[in-house]
Amino acid sequence: MNITNRPLTILRAALTLAFLYFGLRKLGSFSTDVAIYEAIGFGQFPRYITGSVEVIGAGLLWWRGWEGIAGLMLLGTMIIGLSALLIWVGPPYWHMLMLILGTGTVAVHYRNQVIALIR
Repeated sequence: MNITNRPLTILRAALTLAFLYFGLRKLGSFSTDVAIYEAIGFGQFPRYITGSVEVIGAGLLWWRGWEGIAGLMLLGTMIIGLSALLIWVGPPYWHMLMLILGTGTVAVHYRNQVIALIR
C-alpha cells in the first residue's frame, strides 16, 4: 500500500463497514428499518433493494477496477435515501451526510474508471 493511498484505503474500509452494517440491517428486517420504510409508504420491497445495493457496493469497493462504480452507486443510493428522509421521515441526517461525503470522495478519486466504462 502506497503511503499516499492510505487515507483512501482507510476511507474505503470505513465505508465498507458502514454499508455492510446498514445493508445487513435492512436485509435482516430490523424493526427500526421496517418502520422507516413503512413511514415512507412504498412498502418493504425498496428496503430489500436498498440493502442489497449497499452490501454489493461495499464488496465492490474492494474489487480492483470497480471502486469508482461502487462509489458512484453508493453515492446515488445515499442521495435517494437522504431525499426520502427529508421528505417523509425526518431527522437524523448526519450519518447520511457523512456517507455522501465519503462515497463522493471515492467516486471522484476513481472517476477515471467510470469515464473508461462510459467510453
